[in-house]
Amino acid sequence: MELQVRSEVRGGWTVVAVSGELDADTVPVLSDRLEESTGDLVVVDLSGVPFMDTTGLSLMLDWHRRLDGAGGEFRMASLQPSVHKLFRLTELTEVMHIHDTVESAIAPAA
Repeated sequence: MELQVRSEVRGGWTVVAVSGELDADTVPVLSDRLEESTGDLVVVDLSGVPFMDTTGLSLMLDWHRRLDGAGGEFRMASLQPSVHKLFRLTELTEVMHIHDTVESAIAPAA
């Protein structure tokens, strides 16, 4: 399955929407698009990703560390159950910023 990636800026956040399986073959596509994104506030919309392997997980963790280390923020939104399970099993739900929707991910902190 070919990976589709599109991005837009919403409320100061770069929202990167991903569709397709995120695995060793497709991670470079998303990695390149994230490298091209501007700004230090990034949300990855994973609503169209039914499967992610550990290479996808590693990419998400790398970007989380990269942006947090630079004073920015990296968030993920709309994870499919199988993808969310991967983050739970690796206990990264305690570390990463995971939101139910893109809207809640980009909402200002209360």
